[in-house]
Amino acid sequence: MFRIIGQYSIDRDDDVIRVWSSPEFNLEAAHQYALDMAALIREMPPRFGTLVSFDAPPVIAPEVEESMRRSARERAAMGMVAVAFVTASVDALELARAQWSRVYEGSGVAFRF
Repeated sequence: MFRIIGQYSIDRDDDVIRVWSSPEFNLEAAHQYALDMAALIREMPPRFGTLVSFDAPPVIAPEVEESMRRSARERAAMGMVAVAFVTASVDALELARAQWSRVYEGSGVAFRF
């Protein structure tokens, strides 16, 4: 097991989960994030959305992308219907958009940057 690299916060605002995350995170952080999200989702209404904010768009390693893909499907099965990513920085936006599109592709979750 490696140490967690990256930081995030997760808060509930009615039927929206608000997430802030550092742009860098490793597989261990992605696993912990999935656990923390699942715990909060159990308190959410049957349909909810997620608003994710980053200081810079996240570009993730292939194994992290696959982990987030599985997590996205689990969250969709638990009622997540939409995700919006917000960032003030456009650096690496196209690469991040491509990666996160693959994460949410086929999940049934509406996704936008």
